[in-house]
Amino acid sequence: MAEYTKKFDEDVAKCDAWFKSDRYKGKTRPYAAKDVVALRGTFPLTPYQSDVQAKKVWAMFQDLWKRKDCSHCFGALDTVQVIQMAKYLTSVYVSGWQCASTASTTNEPGPDFADYPYTTVPNKVEQLFKAQLFHDRKQHQEYLALPADKKAAFKHVDFMRPIVADADTGHGGTTAILKLCRLFAEKGAAGIHLEDQKPGTKKCGHMGGKVLVSTREHCDRLITARLAFDVLGTETVIVARTDAEGATLLDKNIDPRDHAFILGSTNPNIGDCNGCAQAAHDAGKDANKAQAEWMKSANLKTYPDAVADVLTQKGEVEKAKAWKKQAMHLGHLEAKALAKKEYNVEIFWCMEAPRAREGYYRIKGGVEFCVHRAWAFSPHADLIWMECAMANVHEAQEFAEGVHSKCPNQLLAYNCSPSFNWDASGMTDKEMMDFQTTIAKMGYVWQFITLAGFHLDSLMATRFARDYETRYMLAYVEMIQRPERAEKVETLTHQKWSGANYMDTYQGLVSALAATKAQQEGSTEAQF
Repeated sequence: MAEYTKKFDEDVAKCDAWFKSDRYKGKTRPYAAKDVVALRGTFPLTPYQSDVQAKKVWAMFQDLWKRKDCSHCFGALDTVQVIQMAKYLTSVYVSGWQCASTASTTNEPGPDFADYPYTTVPNKVEQLFKAQLFHDRKQHQEYLALPADKKAAFKHVDFMRPIVADADTGHGGTTAILKLCRLFAEKGAAGIHLEDQKPGTKKCGHMGGKVLVSTREHCDRLITARLAFDVLGTETVIVARTDAEGATLLDKNIDPRDHAFILGSTNPNIGDCNGCAQAAHDAGKDANKAQAEWMKSANLKTYPDAVADVLTQKGEVEKAKAWKKQAMHLGHLEAKALAKKEYNVEIFWCMEAPRAREGYYRIKGGVEFCVHRAWAFSPHADLIWMECAMANVHEAQEFAEGVHSKCPNQLLAYNCSPSFNWDASGMTDKEMMDFQTTIAKMGYVWQFITLAGFHLDSLMATRFARDYETRYMLAYVEMIQRPERAEKVETLTHQKWSGANYMDTYQGLVSALAATKAQQEGSTEAQF
């Protein structure tokens, strides 16, 4: 018993020192080291390979933060893409959208509603991570087998680019998130991101109808993820994503930090929205039209805006500004009391009347709401990502400055989405080229094109199939084989790329006279 207690105390001391290390500077946990150690059991922790990658990507992000630079990457669709991009890009993204459309473990493709099995994205991570490990082993053996005079000219590729993967909403409550995080750590992810949408109604960040969970609930998700990785002993990077810029609904009003962004009716002479729509439906009229008319008549505003408008109408513009500055940080009851006591304003305002058919509250989205959520998420996350509707330097700057006004050392992430029509952004080609380096100076250390792998796959397959239809083999030679040769793309000799030489080494170690080696006389790759 004494030895048992001594070992536990030693492990707690190590864990506590880990919590207090520079890695977690500025981060908080509502639990103690002894709680984590008590959940680990008695068997030694498995040294996860993903932890090596987590430490690697975190060190890289810290260096980029100091240099005001970024790691820019894209969503890898398959093992070919993850290996070929390794020569040029320093990180890898794994998209839930791409998995939903191309890699669900049910083999049933669909849009990004996160309704695929929660093992889907971890399984894709495992596929890509195993490809990285294999090509790293292959390169290692190839280098060591070279004559001494050839080694200096050998160009090493870091195939082990850290993978950051899409954990969507966590696919459920606390237990689902715990299991999901364990899968990601086991499968090789260096980091994950969790978004503040509601499971069951989750949409791609660039779709409509998005429903947010309360700020408190998403903080709990982030804490759960951290706890899961703490128990495993990994430093897996956690990216907190907020969809508050474009969301229109909130599932519950339990957190006062959300109150300033909830819309309410300012018209006391109408009923509730659903009653109006239902009455129209029962009368055989257009319920959607009736709802739209109700919304217009309700004159929806947030409570801070409604009071500020009253003050402005009185000509008290400075008071209106002062009020907004205070009210944006208060729950509704506190704000209502302040308006009456300090500003002598009492108004009708009802957040219940506009609620959607499903019971969700209507909200005013925007950058300001994202900033407020980022402040709440920051103690529990390593990077913050604001999903937005269009690439915009000024909006990115507004968010960064807002976050850093309270959390000056908070690292940021940015989705350079293909859902944006970049040509409609108003940017010149030069501005597009400079966009990522420009916002990197604001603290966006990790930037990614979520679905570039999907789009490049589609574009190249379309171009080749269209050409191959009429020009047969010449299309393949001109579009693929000759460019592969000219640009020295390794897949030109695809047998070697896939590891035939590497596996021949195994055969040679078993028997130097093995007659069944793949890369010997008879292999067509000798033609290249």
